[in-house]
Amino acid sequence: MSHSRTIPVFRLHSPQGRALLKRIASSRGSRNTRVDRIVSRVLAGVAKRGDAALFSYTRQFEERALSARSVRVSPAHIRARAEKASPALKNTIRRAATRIRAYHARQKKAGFTMRTAEGVLSLRVVPLARAGVYVPGGYTAYPSSVLMNVVPAQVAGVKEIAVVTPVTGRLDPAIAFALDLLGITEVYQIGGAQAVAALAYGTKSVRAVDKIVGPGNAFVAAAKRAVYGTVDIDSIAGPSEVAIIADTSAKAAWIALDMLAQAEHGTGDETAVCITESMTLARRVAAHLAEQITASPVRGMLRRLPGHALSVFVCDSRRESIELVNVLAPEHLQIMTRKSRDDAKKIHNSGAIFLGPHTPVALGDYYIGTNHVLPTGGTARFASGLGVDDFVKRISVAEVGKKGFRASAKYVSRFARAEGFVHHAMSVEERG
Repeated sequence: MSHSRTIPVFRLHSPQGRALLKRIASSRGSRNTRVDRIVSRVLAGVAKRGDAALFSYTRQFEERALSARSVRVSPAHIRARAEKASPALKNTIRRAATRIRAYHARQKKAGFTMRTAEGVLSLRVVPLARAGVYVPGGYTAYPSSVLMNVVPAQVAGVKEIAVVTPVTGRLDPAIAFALDLLGITEVYQIGGAQAVAALAYGTKSVRAVDKIVGPGNAFVAAAKRAVYGTVDIDSIAGPSEVAIIADTSAKAAWIALDMLAQAEHGTGDETAVCITESMTLARRVAAHLAEQITASPVRGMLRRLPGHALSVFVCDSRRESIELVNVLAPEHLQIMTRKSRDDAKKIHNSGAIFLGPHTPVALGDYYIGTNHVLPTGGTARFASGLGVDDFVKRISVAEVGKKGFRASAKYVSRFARAEGFVHHAMSVEERG
């Protein structure tokens, strides 16, 4: 019996192509009501019973016993575990952190002051006081998540950063080294919806934060969605996505590898799409995908992906290819065409864009400095990747003197009375 996987290749406007596009859209909007029910119960429990519920749910879901004494990872343990990381990996994490910090430092914004006919207006940019970072566990360890979430917060000026991460046994050395390198000492060995609840509502052992960032599984995503409003969040991270626009100048084998790089995240709902105007290239990409899956060390997981997870669309023109990308609004977009810079100027909806044959998404995932926390599920239509702006708030300040007040009062009164707000109007009218 053959275990090879057939990769769908369809013209965009064919019945099969339209049906495949519909399946991709449908998969993005799905919600698991069972997950929502469990998360709702966990959040309510932690909000009401604090540590007792936090430790109870950790025992129930992760089969780990925690207490007020053990929930926090000591700085000494972080340093000791960090020493276990290999010298080569330590060097890699250091170099990546330097690049991520340099890129995000350019994002920092100052306020401003302006004089108007009425007085002085200004804007203060103030960092959040306290942020919580979720570092996922489970499938593997993610030291890159530590860097991508913590560094922008530090650049923004956040003074207190609390990290939560599910720990099986002992803290992963690479995660420990990244934490130690960045000077993060407030680390809790908790995960799942209960960790999000602790950060949002606070318990005796875990103080509440102002914002929660970082990716996680379906339970973490549902919990973040539910606590938004009590705290701020970065986004609802969904399965990883990549779209690749390619022409015949691109190597089909490279395209296939870049698609599999996103498909291997392991949630089972990833989407990797190649878009081209060449049926010949499309078939070559599909053939390479099938070959590489057969030879892959994680072929079992790749073969279990749903039918729409890996697909190739053939469009009639570059304009149509670009329109498809703007409709999909993918988390990652690679443009592997002869005129990739010109094509990129026409893209309005994408979390991040990677140009040319030598800029695979993996560079941005780990090393070059751009952030890998990006909008998924089509939210790139209105959302941006994680950055320094996510860890600051803006405060308007106005100072108007007597002369300026008199010049503007009649207009304020007119506006207020037109909207039916009598006391707004009187508050300026009575001042003369």
